[in-house]
Amino acid sequence: VPLEHADGTFRSLATAGPHHSRMYSSRRHSPVYVASILFSALCLLVAVGTLYRTYNLSLGVTSFGAPRVSVAARDCATRARIGGVDIPNRKRIEISLQSIYGIGSATAKSILRETGVENKRTYELDEEELTKVRSEVDKYTTEGDLRRQIRQDIARLIDIQCFRGKRHQAGLPCRGQNTKNNARTRKKNRHKFA
Repeated sequence: VPLEHADGTFRSLATAGPHHSRMYSSRRHSPVYVASILFSALCLLVAVGTLYRTYNLSLGVTSFGAPRVSVAARDCATRARIGGVDIPNRKRIEISLQSIYGIGSATAKSILRETGVENKRTYELDEEELTKVRSEVDKYTTEGDLRRQIRQDIARLIDIQCFRGKRHQAGLPCRGQNTKNNARTRKKNRHKFA
């Protein structure tokens, strides 16, 4: 409902107040208010730009119009594939082989010794050396086959209900460790403690 004031103007009840319109308009047009709005907009633009750069959310084109190719994409094009795994390209072959599940430090050294391949960076290996390494790695149980074998071994222990099987079933350590204290990794969050 509009109200008539002494100065002859009409205002609704929602905006009623002797100095409401004057306060609102002066605050809105003050240089401090305008500067704060501009500063907020600038901060928002900087934040969005940082996110785009951080997560590579660009449209694939740099400011000069050249297509952007990430280091990971460039490496994937030339990565060596051994044992069904893309191994790191820039590391030495002994370390790269350890990214295959089931091959550790000792096994990697043994593979290099058996094949006679020099321990150089993966991208420096020629196709003949990679073929030797692949054939040697295929002699070992790795990746999915090894995971399946471990799962079957644990299932067998549980089926025959031996001590180790019962410990696996209960989710407790099965190699004789004390469980009065610690053993938090195996117990997970079963016991909430203060």
